[in-house]
Amino acid sequence: MPIINLFLVDDHPIIIDGYSNILATTKTDDTTISFTAACSCEQAYFKIIERHQAQKFFDLAFVDISLPTYPAQNLYTGIDVAKLIRYYFPACKIVVLTMHSEPAIVTTALQEINPEGFILKNDINAASLVAAYQAIMMGATFYSSTITKVQKESAIDRLNLDAIDCQILTLLDKKIKTKDMPNYIDLCLSTIEKRKTNIKNQLLKDKGNNAAIVTAAKKLELL
Repeated sequence: MPIINLFLVDDHPIIIDGYSNILATTKTDDTTISFTAACSCEQAYFKIIERHQAQKFFDLAFVDISLPTYPAQNLYTGIDVAKLIRYYFPACKIVVLTMHSEPAIVTTALQEINPEGFILKNDINAASLVAAYQAIMMGATFYSSTITKVQKESAIDRLNLDAIDCQILTLLDKKIKTKDMPNYIDLCLSTIEKRKTNIKNQLLKDKGNNAAIVTAAKKLELL
């Protein structure tokens, strides 16, 4: 019978118990779930090393960002633990969990881990945790609503886009031709074209058409 190996890392044992109890309900007659838990960076480090040395692996790890540190191995947050998991178990899917939605924290986690899941704890309940788990195990990504909003706002700020630029992106996504955009935006065509060129330069390193702009914007969750 196939075994799904889950690694749960959170500094509150009661939360780990909650995750275990909820996720255990997803077990089927064809699979069984094995849980490994850690409540600090130090515990996580030794669980990772022990599993690696045993030539075993994790299929999915749920990692809280805020954890007691382990300076001896330069592990100060769950982000550091997640990076260690990526190093030893490249195929392991990672879900970052946090109570913090500050843009700097979200951006750092996205850039350094690129997790398959990213969940603000206040966004989630038992049903949505199961939905996230099932989606990620099927190969999809799952970012909770607040994380998606912060990601979008961070990208907009980083690219220095304003509300009109976002409106132009929306019109491009709707396949509205540039020459027709003055019918939707109270700007002359030349101004819209200049703005579109600026958007294109920021989103695309190489030349690309409107479809390429839209694709790049969607990758950044701007649309």
